[in-house]
Amino acid sequence: MKLATYRDGSRDGQLVVVSSDLTQAHHASGIVTRMQQLLDDWNFLAPQLQDLARTLAQGKARHAFPFEPRLCMAPLPRAFRLVEAQPPAARELAGDAMAGAHDALSFDANEGHGEVSAIDFGAQLAVALGDVPRGAGEDQARDGVRLVLLGNHWQRRRPDQGVRGALSMAWAPVAVTPDELGRAWHRGRLALTVRTVVGDRALAPVETAKVGTPDAGVLIAQLARHRAVSAGTLLALPGLPRTALENTPALEPVTIEVFDAQGQSVFGAIRQPNRNAVEPVFPG
Repeated sequence: MKLATYRDGSRDGQLVVVSSDLTQAHHASGIVTRMQQLLDDWNFLAPQLQDLARTLAQGKARHAFPFEPRLCMAPLPRAFRLVEAQPPAARELAGDAMAGAHDALSFDANEGHGEVSAIDFGAQLAVALGDVPRGAGEDQARDGVRLVLLGNHWQRRRPDQGVRGALSMAWAPVAVTPDELGRAWHRGRLALTVRTVVGDRALAPVETAKVGTPDAGVLIAQLARHRAVSAGTLLALPGLPRTALENTPALEPVTIEVFDAQGQSVFGAIRQPNRNAVEPVFPG
């Protein structure tokens, strides 16, 4: 099952079900209106959404419409807890103002913060969790994964390398249940291809299975070692490389997309123009 959140003028948007090929969508409002509501009551609501997803796949959904990624907010626009798994301990981040896939990058490199030598950015895979009890083992923790997401995280780096700006996050249009990934999800590990384009320059693709992305179950169990994890927590997974844009007065347009073994886009593309750009053209 693939899910997205459409803009509707509210802070949390409107949940929609999206077809596997990312071409069609259907409002989920007859079942649930917001992503957080779904994560809070997953066992009751998710099967109903799965039925809707099957109907959509069969071409029988009466009110289906073409899916439009530009209308998407972050799949979970406000996460009360966003955690980045970084050894030796997880890092708590702000999850209250996350951007959508086509939202413009929110700053220039030198905007109001003095000299900046580079902007670090990179793809980041993450999981949205259901409730995980304190002390959960790895298998139980892995069962707490409800959705997998793709993000772009970036921050300023000053010349002395010692001070970094706040981490900013933008998210691909669609969140995906682990079963939708098939063999690309195996015991908490992902086997996908990440492709990044900066301006008109394609970076080397990254195979997640080769860079050693960790077992999400291990990381979740560590997170739940001393306190229960609440539904709606986002855990950003480590392992993917970051890129530095050196000595640039403004961040170039960035496109990040993940593909499965069949070459199909999994989450849809993150396509972020610089805030001052007009009608950017993205490769692909």
